[in-house]
Amino acid sequence: MSLPVAPDGLKPHEVERGNGRFNPPIPYMILEKHNEHDPDRKPNTVKVTLSTGVESRAETWDGTGTKEQFLCHMMTMRETLVGMGLFLRHEEAEEKLRDENVKLQLEQESKQFADDAFAAAVTQQDKHKAKADVKKSAKSIKQIKDAITAAEEEKSAAMATIFSTTGNFFRGDGKTPWDKIVTKQTERDDPWIDL
Repeated sequence: MSLPVAPDGLKPHEVERGNGRFNPPIPYMILEKHNEHDPDRKPNTVKVTLSTGVESRAETWDGTGTKEQFLCHMMTMRETLVGMGLFLRHEEAEEKLRDENVKLQLEQESKQFADDAFAAAVTQQDKHKAKADVKKSAKSIKQIKDAITAAEEEKSAAMATIFSTTGNFFRGDGKTPWDKIVTKQTERDDPWIDL
């Protein structure tokens, strides 16, 4: 049985380290595909402002490279988006929407209680008081529904900012797959169309 041949560029002493009983894994780095054509080429970058106010540069993906390089780019891009505070803004909008929905549910229960009190009122004075409570609850429900609409718009705007900012990290041929993802996520047809 023959031993595997070391890749070009590695010296025998890099392979022969260890206690002599076995050879350690061969250190091997994948060559960058896009630098073969133009070794002086520098990656394109985008200037971003982090949530702390610091300006930084992030690399863009141009569609050339290995799958591992793409995954590294995606992880770096996600860290940049987190540093920009975009995910935090989206989470805050979701939390605000959740809180407003809870308020709406509580106010609707309060209105139902006021409606029951109005129906059960016997004297004219009790009816006026119950009617005022019903009007107050209806007004509160309307305000909360307006707040829910504003929170939904804020959440949508935060997600749109994430999508559009993510699109800035792609250039040329690298942007086409991202555009397909955005189209599939945002302009979705009827999910039952293929049935």
